[in-house]
Amino acid sequence: MAQVNTVLGPLHPDQLGTTSLHEHLLWSSPGWEFSPEAKQHFDPPRVFEKIYKDLLDFKAAGGSTIVDVSGIGIGRDIEFYACLSRYSGVHVVACTGFWAERKILPYFAERDIDYHTDLFVQELTQGMGMTNVKAGVIKVGNSGNRFTPLEEMLYHAAARASKKTGAAIITHGVQYAPKQAETLLAEGVEPSRVVISHLDAAYALDLERDKELGRMGFYLGYDHIGAEEPGIPYAMPDKRRVELVVEMIRAGFLNQIILANDTNGWSIGLVHRGTPKHTFSHLLRKFVPELMKAGVTEKEIHIMLVETPKKILPF
Repeated sequence: MAQVNTVLGPLHPDQLGTTSLHEHLLWSSPGWEFSPEAKQHFDPPRVFEKIYKDLLDFKAAGGSTIVDVSGIGIGRDIEFYACLSRYSGVHVVACTGFWAERKILPYFAERDIDYHTDLFVQELTQGMGMTNVKAGVIKVGNSGNRFTPLEEMLYHAAARASKKTGAAIITHGVQYAPKQAETLLAEGVEPSRVVISHLDAAYALDLERDKELGRMGFYLGYDHIGAEEPGIPYAMPDKRRVELVVEMIRAGFLNQIILANDTNGWSIGLVHRGTPKHTFSHLLRKFVPELMKAGVTEKEIHIMLVETPKKILPF
């Protein structure tokens, strides 16, 4: 039977409940732990308390599962995640894979496609890093202004790992969404195993692109919900995101829409911005009511936040 890999072990899909499919419990730039101020960046009790409270609030708002897509080198901390999940009661699904090239450590950047395919498969089927905790999805990303050879290679590796395991792929780098689709399809991946993320990034809105991706069978991520503060590249009013989601529902893509915040529980040592003000519960406390005011029904909300994740996460 298909099951979901969480940081506390396998889970039946019916136990997922309301799920946010694109979040970051922790987010960092590789190398922070070697700085003199490392302890200032990450004081475990203080960080745990903050994220723990965020998860409890998410749970109180009706949430049940968080998918963390931080990946290798940018904050993923399996033991920390397991403690947060155990004590909060919120299921946490972690990922294998990487973000864009500039956050990939040289140790991994210097290796070939076979190494990365095997790495992803191992983390999905045996355990992430030196743990026996299995990843639940594959994260793969590309830069905003280019699609580098390393990034393209990793898309191919992610596709091969997905075909071997059945695991879903979650992308980053929406400016190259058509290239993402093309690269993954070239490896024979089923579009129904792929979430094309960040379609609601303010700098790259294109509903016709989204509809074409939907017609191809991909899942469509509107997952920057709550990012409204000026100065953030993908920021825009959530009111506009409501309009995008409503339009895509009317266009017939209800069963392919993904909703999430893409917020950070704690940002570790980032010089350009700190931890966002909006937390995981924003999706349920603020955005869902706005969708319903715009005419989206409770049944449609249930499909996007409960039924669709049940199709994506098991493998």
